[in-house]
Amino acid sequence: MEKEELYKKISRYCAYQERCRSEVMTKMRQIGADSYQCTEMLAIMEQEGFVDDERFARAYVRGKLRINGWGRLKIRNGLRAKLIDSKLIETVLKEEVNEEDYRELLNKTLSAKGPQTALSRGFEPYLVSEYSKTFLD
Repeated sequence: MEKEELYKKISRYCAYQERCRSEVMTKMRQIGADSYQCTEMLAIMEQEGFVDDERFARAYVRGKLRINGWGRLKIRNGLRAKLIDSKLIETVLKEEVNEEDYRELLNKTLSAKGPQTALSRGFEPYLVSEYSKTFLD
């Protein structure tokens, strides 16, 4: 595949929404780029600001928390599946998750759907247990 053609396709792919390194690598392999082209193009995409794992992780955390109502456990596992560095995951979760808002989301989930749904959405079991007791009392 020609370098210019690959650049055009991947830059368009990255411009559509935030992408992490693993998503870009997967996409390049799907469209037929060899490993050398993938490595070279990924470096170019990072240099030009199309790909940034930290920016991706922050957007992922905000979106999954606010839009999907996920807890930290499910968000953490989702980022691990995208091959994001563990230290980066922990840093982003600490900085992006407001504890007061998080507990309010948990309360809302528990009152509307119950503890099983809260657990399946990735809220910590000890928090679900703690907040469930307040509903039962």
